[in-house]
Amino acid sequence: MTASSPCLILLDCQIGHVTGPDGRIDPENQQVIKRIGQLLQHARASGWTVCHCQLSDDKPAAARVPVNALRPNAREAVFVRRGLSAFSDSYFHQVLARNTGPRLVVGFSAPFSVLATAFDAQTRGEELTLVPDAIGALAVEPRNVADTRAMAFDLARRLGPVMGWDAVEAEWLAEDVHA
Repeated sequence: MTASSPCLILLDCQIGHVTGPDGRIDPENQQVIKRIGQLLQHARASGWTVCHCQLSDDKPAAARVPVNALRPNAREAVFVRRGLSAFSDSYFHQVLARNTGPRLVVGFSAPFSVLATAFDAQTRGEELTLVPDAIGALAVEPRNVADTRAMAFDLARRLGPVMGWDAVEAEWLAEDVHA
């Protein structure tokens, strides 16, 4: 790992952010989990900096548990925060300051934590690249999951760079895709 290596930021990859009120995971969010898992596996194998930013809110403890396939390992930084933005953890910015490479944001809570983090990054002059195909959301009534994500990314694209999954595969996962 070098200071110019990519940094993968997993935002709110917790059960309560992927499981709907019916106790199920929407098929779109299942695909997001799969994509994040691919990127996480590649990041670990390639020595990237990996950060897990988890929201500590009033949900039951079981809802705050990380999604099994996306659990942090012992070498990865875990930031547990009370505010929506990843920057609400006072140490999060220190990891970014040490990493001058690309900073890819994936995870869940698109209309809330992802947007709050994107707004904070823009205000602080920090460049984060959102990967919309690896960011999920729960439905916000009256919208379904797809419409909620579309609304969130309509706003996010105005704040900073986004990278489509095809570009992520071509630039970062090429050896995994062709293996």
